Amino acid sequence: MRRERQIELLDRVAGSGPHLVGLHAPSSYTNAAAAYTDTSRFDREMQVLFRDGATFFSLSVRLREPGSYESATVGGIPITVVRQADGTLRALVNVCTHRGAPVVAPNSRGEGLRTMTCPYHGWTFESDGALRARPLSAGAFDDVTRQCNLRQVAVAERYGLIFVRAGGAEPIDIDAELAGAEDDLASFALDTYHHIDSRTATWAMNWKLFLDTFTESYHIRTLHRDSLLPTFNSDCVIFEPFGKNLVSIGLRKDVLDETAKPRTEWSLLPYGTIQYFLVPSGLVVHQVDHIEMWRVEPIDVRTCRTVVSILAPHQPETERSHNYFVKNLDLLVKVTETEDFALMQQIQSNLDSGAVSEVVYGRNEPPLVHYHRELNRLLGVSAAQ
Repeated sequence: MRRERQIELLDRVAGSGPHLVGLHAPSSYTNAAAAYTDTSRFDREMQVLFRDGATFFSLSVRLREPGSYESATVGGIPITVVRQADGTLRALVNVCTHRGAPVVAPNSRGEGLRTMTCPYHGWTFESDGALRARPLSAGAFDDVTRQCNLRQVAVAERYGLIFVRAGGAEPIDIDAELAGAEDDLASFALDTYHHIDSRTATWAMNWKLFLDTFTESYHIRTLHRDSLLPTFNSDCVIFEPFGKNLVSIGLRKDVLDETAKPRTEWSLLPYGTIQYFLVPSGLVVHQVDHIEMWRVEPIDVRTCRTVVSILAPHQPETERSHNYFVKNLDLLVKVTETEDFALMQQIQSNLDSGAVSEVVYGRNEPPLVHYHRELNRLLGVSAAQ
């Protein structure tokens, strides 16, 4: 992050007053509990946000070499992104055009892919999706007139980020999608990082509850009183919108010590967990010595799958340095799975019961207010619906 940008953000903290009230949102926001439970709304989210819209898919470093690939589900559509020999990417619907079986293992990632072979009847496709062979079919498909290559969808790559449009081939303008966040994200040089490890889990909660828990620090003083509270401030975060996206910067308790130094020495990076929400599907988090990447895959209105990865600024040269990053990922997973997501599942159960008709996002939760206001705007619904 540019030094001028760090000073600008620290100025906001320094001038925010007691309990960081100057960072609060202008107003609170009341949302319908049905936003987390209504199946018709969920169907609209899948269509508008995850199929018609461009969604964050992965980081470039996870598909570094030709033949590297990653398979995931986006808006219910199985997608495989493959790095081609010329360095470009192809996004393919992971469905054999014969009978609909996957041609790449679902939710997988790997290297050295040259062809994709359907496990059902052996139809084989090139890495760009072109049909290569229908083995032992004895000409039985010679009269088929429709095109049988794998279906392609739009994919774009910039700033070390990969986006796809699962529902079609309309080109993706990443700068337009980032809506101003590109300056920050470009400064982190994400394409120079190295993937260390990833974890996948499935949760009995609406996909938005996954992102909700990262938007604000208000819960730290209670939910994380033993794990995070000794280190992190729980009053408010630095928030800035970028169109539908946002950045939420959690602050260490001693952040004001930095602002007591001469301005020329100010640095935000050691004091902030800088989280970029790439709505609807992604979260890219800058920590002082690594990057965390989250992606959420909605399964149904009350179930989602999460994938989290940790990336290092350099390739670890020793087992000890490699294990350092793995231990950071272990700690992240432990806190989120046993504290955040465990409670989110209980919240989902309570909302499903109909016990409350609305939920409230406070002025001290500004990213949460923006996030849900933008989702409702994109979906064309009011907060009361």
